[in-house]
Amino acid sequence: GCITWCCCCCCCCRSNICTLNPESYSIWGVCESWQRSNTHQLAASLFPGLTDFSPCQLYEAIGDRTLWLVGDSHVKGLWYSLRCFMIDLWNHSDGECAASDDTALQVQLELTSLQGHPYNTPPRCIHLIGSTGRICLVHSPIGNYIVSDDAQAPGTLQLLTQNFTNPDDIIYISIGRWHADNCAGFHPSYQSSLEKIGAFVQGNRDVLNNVLFGVAPHDHRRCDGLNMTDDGPTCSPADQGGYNISMTLQLPAIAHQILAETYEIPVIDYYNLSIVLYDAHITPSQSISGAIDCLHFCRPGLGEINIWALYNAIQAVVLPLQPTATDHSSTGSSSSSSSRARHVCVPIAPVIPKPFGPAAANNGSSGPISSVQRAVARDAWGYAIPDNR
Repeated sequence: GCITWCCCCCCCCRSNICTLNPESYSIWGVCESWQRSNTHQLAASLFPGLTDFSPCQLYEAIGDRTLWLVGDSHVKGLWYSLRCFMIDLWNHSDGECAASDDTALQVQLELTSLQGHPYNTPPRCIHLIGSTGRICLVHSPIGNYIVSDDAQAPGTLQLLTQNFTNPDDIIYISIGRWHADNCAGFHPSYQSSLEKIGAFVQGNRDVLNNVLFGVAPHDHRRCDGLNMTDDGPTCSPADQGGYNISMTLQLPAIAHQILAETYEIPVIDYYNLSIVLYDAHITPSQSISGAIDCLHFCRPGLGEINIWALYNAIQAVVLPLQPTATDHSSTGSSSSSSSRARHVCVPIAPVIPKPFGPAAANNGSSGPISSVQRAVARDAWGYAIPDNR
């Protein structure tokens, strides 16, 4: 069935593509029913306007430009949340679209951003209906590759600026978890990556007007010495994880010091909130490996809070959409026009990992699961290798 729903300037047919039903086990990372109340109550108490937040507000804030999401797996989680949050306002007949209709550029962006990451997620966009706006994901998990020192091999942000973005576009960048962990501390590449991002944005303000940085959320994996582990049936509160919480707080502190203070790039920071949400991670039955995931957060939850924070940042600091701008078309050429051309959609296969599914031990009921832990092989990146993809 189709439910007609009207918002902003358009009416559309609601799809069943985004059923956040934990019993259906059809989409990776959906919160179990028992997980949702704590997050909802905390969010409602801290952000009174969040519960009334409408997709229409974000739709109008984006307008006829592209919101680029650039970063690691937490950014990919934000993409899934936005894909659902905006479910009534993007073109389902097109589905997900390549970031460019130029195949060579699309491939170049994929290779530049992923750099051999084993879980390949090519750049992709959803096209908003009734406008020329888009929301695009560029999965670039390791900060070293966002800005490159090699002029012959530009980094992700450099390539986007050269061939994909318009000066009015909004670029949200978030990295951190590939450069820091609770047990071993911070790698120098975190600071150096932020320095390169800040310097590049500062030197290209004419084409990078609206760059925002999001601090990566807390990681609730426990420490066994210098090694992280997910060996328990549940995730532990931060003060029971076997690590120094004050050390982990350097993740947001470094971002504020380098990006906000030195380069005047707005920083979206909900790190302290994420520390509290130790029970809002992905349960074994909702993971793709059948093992608990204390790094990534389930949906709806922290991702929706991040959308709210992102919207408020856009309202506060992003420059208004200009009536005349120099546009990069989807093929990378430039033209000066008072109206933006509609982006051509080249369909691309959606990436929605299937979860491990309900365990026989809990008979399909929704509740904490303690008996489905199993040995999981991990690849060279530390990711669990799923047996069902």
